Amino acid sequence: MTRTRSTPIAVLVASLLVVSAVAVAPAAVAQDGPPPTPAAYFGDVTVDGEPAPEGVEITAHVGGERRGSLTTTQSGAYGGSSAFDQKLVVEGTSDDVGATVEFRVNGEVAETDEPVEWEPGEVRRVDLTVGEGSDGGDGSGGGSDGGDGSDGGSDGGDGSDSGSDGGDGSGGGSDGGDGSDGGDTADTGGGGAVAPPPSGDTVETTAASVEMANDTATLSAASVDAGEVVEADLPSGAVASSNATLSALSVAASSDILSFDLDVTPMEPSEIPDDVRGHGNAETVSAFEISSDTFESDAVESAEIRFEADMSAFSDAESPEEVALYRYANDQWRELPTTYEGDGSYVAETPGFSYFAVGGPQSDVTVADASLGAEEVAPERATEVAVELRNAGDAEGTTNVDLRINDELVDDRTITVPADATRRVTFTPQFPEPGEYEVAVGPTEVGTVSVVEQTASDGESTEGADPSGGGAGDADGPGDGGSPLEGFGIGLTQVVGLVSLLLVVVGGSLLLRRE
Repeated sequence: MTRTRSTPIAVLVASLLVVSAVAVAPAAVAQDGPPPTPAAYFGDVTVDGEPAPEGVEITAHVGGERRGSLTTTQSGAYGGSSAFDQKLVVEGTSDDVGATVEFRVNGEVAETDEPVEWEPGEVRRVDLTVGEGSDGGDGSGGGSDGGDGSDGGSDGGDGSDSGSDGGDGSGGGSDGGDGSDGGDTADTGGGGAVAPPPSGDTVETTAASVEMANDTATLSAASVDAGEVVEADLPSGAVASSNATLSALSVAASSDILSFDLDVTPMEPSEIPDDVRGHGNAETVSAFEISSDTFESDAVESAEIRFEADMSAFSDAESPEEVALYRYANDQWRELPTTYEGDGSYVAETPGFSYFAVGGPQSDVTVADASLGAEEVAPERATEVAVELRNAGDAEGTTNVDLRINDELVDDRTITVPADATRRVTFTPQFPEPGEYEVAVGPTEVGTVSVVEQTASDGESTEGADPSGGGAGDADGPGDGGSPLEGFGIGLTQVVGLVSLLLVVVGGSLLLRRE
């Protein structure tokens, strides 16, 4: 009797195990989804305070593991903001979301303006700094003490040789000769424009004469020694374009200048020569050229440019603090450290002379990509029109996205895109009648959708076809035996198997009761 009972019990247990295995398997498969979309980065690269040369390797690491690399093909930048530009692609998993991305330049850890967290599909501008430029914070800690030494003992020499000597200079001034160059280090971290004196003596200042001719101001001085500062107040309103006015300049010489002559010429942005590339990241309202025929830029340690700007000239700048002075160097425009002093007045620091532009943040929202979900659909069906918007500017921008079919407006969306970011918008237009339909987003042609009456090989209508053109098997009805049923994640074959096994379980139970 015991042996007779054990057989149905074994059948029942085995059936339950098989049912559990079949039920769990689809769920396990369902968890293995596609990997997250990689993140992509681009931006400027500065090494030791200078634009990085081409051929530099940029790598990205997440959790200490290398996830992407790129070799620069231009000076001072890696990748680009355009949808067609190369970018530093960084792979990741769902577990990496929110993890910090560490960037390295030729193996050296780079500093960024703010921590970067990995997010799937994010396209972001991240500027990288290594060397002297990245140590600005540290320099202000040790080097600024040297600057204090210069104040306490009116001394200063070469604190960069030893940060601790700079500290001694701040203590009593007797060692200020070692601490003054610490002020230099602080300067790389964002200090004053005028370099500290190269010796323990007080800075020697020379006032330049100013002559105006054909709207150009010429600053002149006799021979200038290394470490000497040349200053000039420009005639009120004399050096001005339509929206900005230069008021003063201060130049610190790094080497002896036998004859100091500096020309300052205001101009409208449209008057900048054609061979100077246009400024794509800022709204430019005014421009200046500062140049010399008697000395080179490398004879200048640093300089201050004081100017006034009219805020009403900017369309995207929301506050005066967003206005900055830009300098054209190494075939690109670079933002200079600019301080707003109130009442429309600014002071900017520059390491040399060239063309300058007064600008503010500007949005630059364009259609980076647009695609069709399907190029052929059945009547009364819909297809997806996916649009990727890219804002390559420095200010948040809002744009209107128009969907047109055969030149007729059928839908529109107003989309706001943050600075240096992308946004995706999707339209799902329906096509009621057979024919050819030209689809466009604003001026961008997306493609042609063919609407046709389709029949299956067995003669049955395919009205249940997937609106994206993927064939039968959408929410209107179950697909073939291998396709999953919506809401369950298992196919028809698995369902039949489960029903059969349940019948076995029921039969086993009845057999047990009978015994």
